[in-house]
Amino acid sequence: MFAWKNTTWDAAETESTQPKLDARTTGVVAGTKVATNAGWAKIETIREGQQVLTFDGGLQTVIAITRHALMADTMDIASWPLFVPAGALGNREDMMILPHQSVMIESDAAEDMTGDPFALTPGAALVGFRGITQVRPAECVDVIQLHFAQDEIVFANIGALFLCRAQADLISDMGASSYEVLNMEFAENLVDCLMFEDAAHAPSATPAYHTAA
Repeated sequence: MFAWKNTTWDAAETESTQPKLDARTTGVVAGTKVATNAGWAKIETIREGQQVLTFDGGLQTVIAITRHALMADTMDIASWPLFVPAGALGNREDMMILPHQSVMIESDAAEDMTGDPFALTPGAALVGFRGITQVRPAECVDVIQLHFAQDEIVFANIGALFLCRAQADLISDMGASSYEVLNMEFAENLVDCLMFEDAAHAPSATPAYHTAA
């Protein structure tokens, strides 16, 4: 049982700052690799009935797949995808995520703030963190959503963790979930703490030593 399911922070108080989640604005960008029972595979190659490794449930069967394309000329700037450099979220390769995609991060700051080291944040809250930037997309962005019998967290590009919503949640306009995503205000505060932690642990410049002539 994860602490974000019963922590004292109240997401409802700032519900208006939560990004709108629906079938057109959430999902995983094509090219992202996910862990399957047969090894790592690009998400666009996954088929219904295939098993994908999840964070809580181990191997789970994909029961439905939703695919759609976001056209660059119809996207507002807030919907532009985010470039995530290798290592920023535990990913071993550069990747792209959508600003509305829910991403799991682990940190001491999350534990201090919510009582659990793991927290789900909207991708948009991560802009500026470890080189994550919003970029204008090419002509279109192909997006794939994997659906399981229930909401699941999947492994992507080796170490990143994304929330995949159950098909029932999609039909009900992304309704109640077994996982709570931090609202934007709370998520941005958490990311500020993460950036402070990074700065605190960054190696300081080596002082120069001079010998007397």
